[in-house]
Amino acid sequence: MKKWCLFLSIYFCMCLLAACAAGAGAPAPDGALPEEPQGGELPGLGAVTETFRLVTSGDSGQPAILAGTDGSAGDVYALDIFSVEDVTLEGYAPEEMEDPDWAPMPGALVEVTWDGSVMESYPARFGDVTSVRILEDGFDDLCRLYLDVLEDLWNVDAGLDEGITELGVDLSETSLPASERSAVAYAFGMRHGLMPVEGTYEELVEAGYIDGEALIWEDGCLFSIKERQDEDPVIFNMPDVVPGQETPSYGAVRFDAEKWRSGLGAYLFTDCTAVRSGDGSWGGYTVGAEVIS
Repeated sequence: MKKWCLFLSIYFCMCLLAACAAGAGAPAPDGALPEEPQGGELPGLGAVTETFRLVTSGDSGQPAILAGTDGSAGDVYALDIFSVEDVTLEGYAPEEMEDPDWAPMPGALVEVTWDGSVMESYPARFGDVTSVRILEDGFDDLCRLYLDVLEDLWNVDAGLDEGITELGVDLSETSLPASERSAVAYAFGMRHGLMPVEGTYEELVEAGYIDGEALIWEDGCLFSIKERQDEDPVIFNMPDVVPGQETPSYGAVRFDAEKWRSGLGAYLFTDCTAVRSGDGSWGGYTVGAEVIS
């Protein structure tokens, strides 16, 4: 009896396998071939819209650099805004954006809508971007200001950074969120063909980049900006509104900036001042003194 039951089980299994094989070999309706599965796509991803800070606009054929607004270190993206068909700019007519010299202003908040996939690279790359919306509110280009300061430092006393193969950037003592610090460091490094290393002097010594005993970075140079905490409250905490007259709301920042190669090789901008206008833009900056060591 057991042998007979086993025989029936085997028979039904063989019939089921034959039916499956026949179904797999059946042509599609109207004789069309079955569709091949599409590779390289991430199934089940819906449209995602997130807001980013525009750190660089992507001029000179380079992609724009964006920083995530959640403030996480390393949350940096690259995007060729000019390759996206659906780009809108709040407060401007479409014909104004058709100007060949038009470019989004660094400091703007940007809404990016894409398919949700992100390439594993640094900076990260979006998947299929369907639209970019440059917002009218929330503009703040402090990241652009500090990128200008780093560039100005690079251009003075060129012997300090001549021939370097490593680049340190320390913006930890600024009010920029960590994501914007990373984005500024990356943009600065790419301008000079170097992948930056973020870290304080102490961290770079511990990591082995800087010789802490000889006080020298043989292969690199450390660029740093440190905001000062001694702001004059009369100048830097002005009220938003003067009685009887509306005035733009603005603030200001004081900072020191330095590039350091060794204990006997450094250049400093000290007691620098920058003022922010009511629309969120930071103009240029003044340098109180320049120091060479």
